[in-house]
Amino acid sequence: FKMAASPSTVLAQSTSSSSSKDEKYYGLGRALNPSTDLRRWKLDVKEGRQSWRFVEQQADYVQSVVEKYLVGLDTAAEAPVLPKPKTALEAARNGVKFWEKIQCEDGHWPNDYGGPMFLMPGLIFTSYISAHQFAEEQVAEMIRYMFNLQAEDGGWGLHIECKSNIFGTSLQYVACRLLGVPADHPRMVKARQFLHDNGGATGIPSWGKFWLATLGVYEWDGLNPVPPELWLLPDWVPFHPGRWWCHCRVVYLPMGYIYGRRATGPITPLIQELRKELYTTPYKSIDWPAQRHNVNPLDMYSPHHPILKFFNTILYAYEKRHNVTIRKKALDLTLDHIRSENENTNYICIGPVNKVINMLAIWYAEGDSPAFRKHCDRVDDYLWLGTDGMKMQGYNGSQLWDTAFTIQAIIETGLGNEFEKCLQKSYEFLDLTQVREDVPTPEKYYRHISKGAWPFSTRDHGWPISDCTAEGLRAALLLNQYSFIKPLTKQRYFDAVNVILSLQNKSGGWATYELKRGPDAVEILNAAEVFYGIMVDYPYVECTSACVQTLVMFRTHFPYHRPTEVNQSIRKGAQFLKKIQRPDGSWIGSWAVCFTYGTWFGVEGLIAAGESVHSPAIRKACEFLISKQRSDGGWGETFDSCVTRNWSENTDSQVVNTAWCVLTLLAAEWDLKPIRRAIRFLIERQLPNGDWQLQDVSGVFNANCSISYNGYKNIFPIWALGRYAYHERYQPEAARL
Repeated sequence: FKMAASPSTVLAQSTSSSSSKDEKYYGLGRALNPSTDLRRWKLDVKEGRQSWRFVEQQADYVQSVVEKYLVGLDTAAEAPVLPKPKTALEAARNGVKFWEKIQCEDGHWPNDYGGPMFLMPGLIFTSYISAHQFAEEQVAEMIRYMFNLQAEDGGWGLHIECKSNIFGTSLQYVACRLLGVPADHPRMVKARQFLHDNGGATGIPSWGKFWLATLGVYEWDGLNPVPPELWLLPDWVPFHPGRWWCHCRVVYLPMGYIYGRRATGPITPLIQELRKELYTTPYKSIDWPAQRHNVNPLDMYSPHHPILKFFNTILYAYEKRHNVTIRKKALDLTLDHIRSENENTNYICIGPVNKVINMLAIWYAEGDSPAFRKHCDRVDDYLWLGTDGMKMQGYNGSQLWDTAFTIQAIIETGLGNEFEKCLQKSYEFLDLTQVREDVPTPEKYYRHISKGAWPFSTRDHGWPISDCTAEGLRAALLLNQYSFIKPLTKQRYFDAVNVILSLQNKSGGWATYELKRGPDAVEILNAAEVFYGIMVDYPYVECTSACVQTLVMFRTHFPYHRPTEVNQSIRKGAQFLKKIQRPDGSWIGSWAVCFTYGTWFGVEGLIAAGESVHSPAIRKACEFLISKQRSDGGWGETFDSCVTRNWSENTDSQVVNTAWCVLTLLAAEWDLKPIRRAIRFLIERQLPNGDWQLQDVSGVFNANCSISYNGYKNIFPIWALGRYAYHERYQPEAARL
């Protein structure tokens, strides 16, 4: 990568992160060791698309409060101290006043959706191989991010709250070196020592083996096969890739294409150096076939099943003697599917992993083609500048998701008319984000219907998701109560409900993007040692509850639209929620931390479906939560709850966990005494400008990887305070703090 200055020079530069020492203006924290002038970064936004750009001349641009806040600069002038709240409603109003300032002009709320540490290295590897150039300032901020997240032992983990392991350390080390950090830099020396103390990079998990092999610093014989021929199997085969969870299949799709070609980048002098630096023995002396099953214990979360090992043995033998004609046919088929994914997502792709592997596949298939340049144009959609530097997000953002929740939170405060402009803008974003058409030839490319759905992020992305559609539709229906909102056409509501109904499984539950297409047993073929639950699209409490709640609301607005199907769907959904409730009364959350989140959805879904608040299911759930309330009135669990699937107590109460519990208990009409304590906690933790301080990570995916939802610290406390404010208005004596 070409840089105007050496990394050591750029990293030595620093700008003052603030003119104020008062922490009340830093809900996301201060900028940490900035390496560029953070006052010159601009967030370009259009219809939800987000991209950070460095402005060469500061005089040409004056930062907005949104940009200052997101990068960790002083916002005291734009978001001043507000009157100290005396009631929950006043605290909610302060919260909305602050949060409104962070809304973008197109109506959405921009938030950091980082957390996984294995994403950006893949982009850097692909860019190195294809000679795609980053701006100098991007390089500096990428290095800053990796340096800021480096652990004391010199390593990096799978995600920002993970202990150091081989996967994280190997990828960050190589990424830093590719960006120009010299091998003798103290941080590189320390990282290399961690690697060598733990056996070197030979024991990196399978996805890491793949990435290192693309660079030429790991041999393809060291990988278990990823044959593209799997896509030639008949569709009825239970483990055909078309039956896998979409995130899984679209990652292994381009992996299979790259693996099938054994495509490796140029062996430059830097690559030769890395071959020496990553291992404890000479590169050429390593027994590469012996590394196929070698995964360091530091990384192992989901060990290979014996049946998978057996399959890998057969596939390895096949790989040595594969038929060239069949291989070419498989490569052509997988490339066709890659191109379809690119075009149907406007080259964003469903997520960051397949985004960069698809980009690499197109480079090898077409070179510097128009399609490759379209991929390059969408790289910045994933790059986020936060207080800790520039990272690659786990999606192209969480725009629709955060906006739909924010709308519901504001409406529940009863302050909607005070924030008319805010709600009007958010409604406009809802309007433009709904997907208006299905993808071409969906059956051929294993795609579910899309028309009427809402995606997680933007309409350009377009992948339909059950709970995003449900939350988007519910927000749209709730907004209809205001005279300043022009409702969507009836057909658009009906299209959304059609998507929701089409996604319900026979079990009564809803999965994420598609119906559950394969049996649970397919999970034994999970080759990704660091994740669990990736092979099929499983039904979840969150998706099921969101869909049930929305169908109930839709039924009140349109009681004559497909009433039999809607009623049956609600009933089956409620039965599924009861079935998956744990014996202790809780539900486990699969997309956030963890039991407080899952239990909120479980209780809200059942009550919406008609379950009595006095039923055993609801009482037991509330008793579970009450048993976890802390002495300060709050709740707090750690990410380890998701990893172990058992409650893991945090050392500090978390405003997000607490808000979910308040929402749950109020929905269940629980005794107000413990709820008052929680409300006091939320008010006490609120900053004087209406913001809340960012605490531990609150998101998760595939059980073992955390992901940031920085907006949750604002959205859910506002929502909880607003719901409690209902009692202040209608039961003032009972609700008095």
